[in-house]
Amino acid sequence: MSFKIKTIYLLLLLAIVVSLAGCAVRIDPPRELTAEEEAEYMGFSKVEHDGEVEVGKYEYLEIKIKLDYANDVTWTSSDPKIVRVDAGGRIDGVKTGEAVVTATARSASVEYPIKVVKAEKTSLSYSTAFTKNEDYIEANKNDPSGTLPYGIIVNEYNNCVSVFTYRAGDNGHNVIVRSMVCSTGVEGKTPNIDRTVTSQAELVQLSDGKYYRYTTYVGDDLMFQSSPYSSESADSLIAEEYNKLGTAATAKNIRLSVADAKWIYDNCKEGTRVKIVNDSRTSVYTPLGVPKTMKLTENSASLNWDPTDSTKGNPYIKLKPVISGVEDVAVMIDKGFDLMSGVTAVDTCGNDITAKVKVDGNLNRAKEGDYVVTYLVTDSMGRTARVDRTITVTSDESKIKK
Repeated sequence: MSFKIKTIYLLLLLAIVVSLAGCAVRIDPPRELTAEEEAEYMGFSKVEHDGEVEVGKYEYLEIKIKLDYANDVTWTSSDPKIVRVDAGGRIDGVKTGEAVVTATARSASVEYPIKVVKAEKTSLSYSTAFTKNEDYIEANKNDPSGTLPYGIIVNEYNNCVSVFTYRAGDNGHNVIVRSMVCSTGVEGKTPNIDRTVTSQAELVQLSDGKYYRYTTYVGDDLMFQSSPYSSESADSLIAEEYNKLGTAATAKNIRLSVADAKWIYDNCKEGTRVKIVNDSRTSVYTPLGVPKTMKLTENSASLNWDPTDSTKGNPYIKLKPVISGVEDVAVMIDKGFDLMSGVTAVDTCGNDITAKVKVDGNLNRAKEGDYVVTYLVTDSMGRTARVDRTITVTSDESKIKK
């Protein structure tokens, strides 16, 4: 390249440098995202909730957020005396009133106005029976045709009494409404029996010298009855006979718990059809299955009372299952924790039902905070126990119980 051309290039380059030096280049400082922009960036938004929870009940609030930011979410309540919220978004109704629960992620937040209302009253359960299609029962009770509402099948194959009702316009009782465990005759009732209810008696003494409550006669020589008592008193139950429910253990009659014998006594009037079969086709003759019995043991409150009996003075009236070994605990973040360690449960009569315990909660072991976990168990009599515990997830080893 000639000297002249090099000189021209140098002059042009100098001109460019001078030109740039005379211009001010502006670079804006970084701008913080608004809460709305940050929410959009994290995919953070509210999942609608009906806004109510009952006193003593709990529910879970939900939010949408990208997985990478899920552990950035914190929950707070404007009034924990009305509604509490844990680190996983679970809300517990404490007392009636209104409060606002807020989920916050970085600068973004969403609010859930919550109204705490009175809990509906629940009646105490006595029977171990399974029930279904109760809406048909209410309709048939008011049927002007006078059709008897129930038909009964006793299946000796699995010691179960199944009660059926009908649909309007149907021919026969073919809608299952109730299933009750029973004891049938050791020698069976062959051939099969097809009879009707003839009469009833609240208490009878039979030739064996024992007393039976809420008896419903089927024909002249067969009856539904309670387990036997040694006297007319409701606190004279013969426990070893009661514990035979669910087996072929009677001389002839059909034994049930007091609650179930009373149900038949109260609801199945004269003319109610009763069929007795011994058939392995349980889907046909025992469609709801066979309920579990409630055994009496040395751990029971009494061996002299039927636990399903609603008679005043029965110690089982005030009892329900018990869950033990559930205490508040702190655990290390990202470490395993056996939620059932040390936890046991017994039913209303003191029988071990630990295997029935269900655990419910939003425990996140990768995120520090306090989480409420609920332990629930329901026994064969339909009575439920609930215990809550707070599990604190922490990185502070000093809080861990040695």
